[in-house]
Amino acid sequence: MYKFLPFALLISLSLQNVFAVGAFTSEQYKKALWMVTRFYGGQRSGHGPNWLLMDHTYKTSFIRDSDGSHDLVGGWFDCGDHVLFGHTFFYSTYMLAKAYEAFPTGFHDLYHGDYSDYANSADWSIAGGQPNRIPDLLEELKYATDWIIKATPNANTFYYEKGNGEKDHRNWVTAGYMSTLTNEEGGESDRPRDIYKNPNDGRMASFAAATLAVMSKIYRKYDADYADLCLLHARNAYDYAKPRKGQSVGAASGGFYGAPKHPEVSFAMAAAEMFIATGENTYKNDIAFKEDEKNHYHYLDYANSHDLAFYAAAMAVPADKSTHLDYLRDTYVQKYTSDVNGENVMNGGGGWGALRYPANGAFSAALYSGAVNVTTYDQFIYNQIDYILGANTARQSFVVGFCEGCNKEPRLPHHRNVFLRDDNPDDNGKASMTIPVRNKYFGQLMGGTRESGSYTESVTDYSTTEGGIDYNAGLLGALAYIVSKVAPADTSKFSIVPIKPTPNKINIQSSVIRFTGAYTFPAQNKSFTIKIFNLKGDVVSVIKSDGQAVKFVPQNMGVYFASPLDKP
Repeated sequence: MYKFLPFALLISLSLQNVFAVGAFTSEQYKKALWMVTRFYGGQRSGHGPNWLLMDHTYKTSFIRDSDGSHDLVGGWFDCGDHVLFGHTFFYSTYMLAKAYEAFPTGFHDLYHGDYSDYANSADWSIAGGQPNRIPDLLEELKYATDWIIKATPNANTFYYEKGNGEKDHRNWVTAGYMSTLTNEEGGESDRPRDIYKNPNDGRMASFAAATLAVMSKIYRKYDADYADLCLLHARNAYDYAKPRKGQSVGAASGGFYGAPKHPEVSFAMAAAEMFIATGENTYKNDIAFKEDEKNHYHYLDYANSHDLAFYAAAMAVPADKSTHLDYLRDTYVQKYTSDVNGENVMNGGGGWGALRYPANGAFSAALYSGAVNVTTYDQFIYNQIDYILGANTARQSFVVGFCEGCNKEPRLPHHRNVFLRDDNPDDNGKASMTIPVRNKYFGQLMGGTRESGSYTESVTDYSTTEGGIDYNAGLLGALAYIVSKVAPADTSKFSIVPIKPTPNKINIQSSVIRFTGAYTFPAQNKSFTIKIFNLKGDVVSVIKSDGQAVKFVPQNMGVYFASPLDKP
């Protein structure tokens, strides 16, 4: 005898087989992505502003970073410490750039990139921000690409690390306070921090080139001059990488990051991005994969980025698209989706920073799914992200500040700036720290665990409570895929022209000036006027001379455009 289920229940069950089911509402996914995006503003080194430190005694950090007269202030801290490590930095910037390019409607405009809206409202929640017609991710990413431009001044010079890991780890203080200490204590009071350049490594420069190439496309509608500048420096990074494409080195200071394998795969990825950005066949000819280097036999992370390379190659050459995407699916996505535990979270990758791997696996599956327009892997993607956000057996959220229906949320991330402590507490003191209310919504993905019930939080267990720019990158990309489906941004509200157009078109290659101190414009045999523009096109100074040399001291160091005018 047959027992029939109610018709409505049959419909519900059948839809679950067709459509992925998420554990959160569209607004909750949107909130999570806002938080995970703004996290990068809390990783800012230099003048910032770093929103975690905006109300702190020490608001800026490491403003003496330089190599002689070459300014190197800026960039992102790697994790809860204060070093910029090239391996994770360039990889993470590329991940974010590709996430925006692949899923642009996943990214909303909810706040100003200088956080003045939050400061004015004194509300650091999602409600305290105001739109400014630029997607939030692009403003966060631009802070990083500004530094990549500094790091790639020409084809023979490449900067890849700032700060020394051993020195940096000696004190638990904010980045701003550490800057007041000596170089031996990780600061810059007596001399600038340790700077590392020109490695025998093609991989980091490949990621730098790829990031800038993508940025030259996705930022062009907001500032064409800046997009051109990105492409100019992408060429520098690529030319540095090419003769070293088979070489890979570890981090310069200490044993913090080892040398990734198969660096030539990253170079092929850079070639693909340069070809897409320029259409020049010299780059297309460099898109090649050695058979014995095609598989990383691991899981997507900073050292095993083959997934990204095959995706980029597929987007670059239509004739090879299906071949590369099939390889991405069969070698990586299928592996990730078939390797899950009882909580439906991906197993592989390792125990240190365990949850970066499910996030990265979800992003890899999302890239493939978006490229071929399938929903086959959507439930896997939702399962990874939902677990991270707290839809797990223990109702444990693993994102600092996100607790929608959770029983437990992270309170002790291994991150110095978030607590605003400058008294160098011992381990007992660290265990009793509390996050200031204004820093509550930090958005850091904790290293975590794949078995939610076994998670015990300890600020000193950095393998599970530390986060990093590379941890958040995959989570951000996967969330963008979800938000693009459930709460897509209205991109018509974004600017379609530069916010403040440059009055005079400038020849970028001959007019870019990097001010690292006082600059003297040489004497000429006639009167001259020079306008100085920042990278947004704002006129920041007008210099007039009757023909004599003029000394100019900019208010802020950095990259500017100089436009000479024939008439005063």
